[in-house]
Amino acid sequence: MLMGANVDSEESQALRAWLGMYQSASQALGERNWRLVHSYGRVMSGPYSGLYISGIPMSAVEAFMDALLRGEEIPVHLMHRHISGNYESSRLLFDGRRLWMRFDDRTELA
Repeated sequence: MLMGANVDSEESQALRAWLGMYQSASQALGERNWRLVHSYGRVMSGPYSGLYISGIPMSAVEAFMDALLRGEEIPVHLMHRHISGNYESSRLLFDGRRLWMRFDDRTELA
């Protein structure tokens, strides 16, 4: 804890909101799945194309998480197995327990 910190500052409120979203996403997707999405998820289309999930606004992250939890595919590619020179990308799908990467020709467990 920081001594003398303003706990009502905009930054403190934003941090508390982010921590709440992080905890909620971890519970909903499972710790491993959420860490993969948050650490290695790269948005492949839309206004945040090319950015990692960890670097986009919280409202956009929440929208992606809501879509995943509804069983929808989202335009996010996990870079944790990315091989340099391989430009293949995938979309993410969550089946209620596991996270899947859907490529054009196959689906793989994340």
